[in-house]
Formats: sequence, C-alpha cells, structure tokens
Amino acid sequence: MANPRTPAAKAAVSGAAMKNPQRHKARNVPKGTRALGQPYARMTPGQVEAWEEFREELPWLNSAHRALLQLACVLRDRLNNDPEMGVNALSAYSSILSKLAATPVDETKVGTPDGEDEDPTDQFFRARPH
Repeated sequence: MANPRTPAAKAAVSGAAMKNPQRHKARNVPKGTRALGQPYARMTPGQVEAWEEFREELPWLNSAHRALLQLACVLRDRLNNDPEMGVNALSAYSSILSKLAATPVDETKVGTPDGEDEDPTDQFFRARPH
C-alpha cells in the first residue's frame, strides 16, 4: 500500500516540497480553507491549552482540521489529568494524531532538504519553551 500523501501546507512547512519539487508540483491545494482560528467556546481551559500547543506544534493545520483537533484536545487534556485512561481512549488519541500528521512516523517521512542544516523558516515555527 502506498504512503498517504503529505498535505501541501505540511510539505511547504517541513521542506518536503523543496526537497522533491516534482512530487508536489501538481498537488491540488484545497480552496476555501481558512486559518485554524480560535478554540471552540465550550472547551475547558485544559482543552484550550492543548489547542494552543497543537497550533504551535502543527503549523499546517487549518479550518478543515478543527473537528479532529477538538477531539485531540479533549483526549490530550484527559491524558494530562488522568494518566490511567483506558486503552481505547489512547488508541483513539493515537489515531487522531496520525490523521493530523502529528506522529513520529509522519516526522520521519518528511525531513529537511539535503544540504541544509536548518530551514530558514524554523525561527517562525519553533515551539516556545514551557
């Protein structure tokens, strides 16, 4: 089975589009997507904190990811408050992270272009220390 396609925004942020421009040249970019936006008003403070962490960690997220991101935030907040949460919840969390292209496996599929030690845009996407 073929690897899933890297979204165009993630390819641009990660450098994959520069590393292999032919692969990403004819990629259709979804039209009408907006920025990720603010967290849902009904989210708890812990879920809002998770939202902001995801926003910093995954700069390619946009409005199309909001529903999945909300689920990820609920589960991350639950994990932070209840490390004994069940296997089913952990499995769901892992699945959602994968769908958001936020797992170590996804990270290994997209690297920085050869010959560059650091991407010039890294200064804009680094997470702030906690």
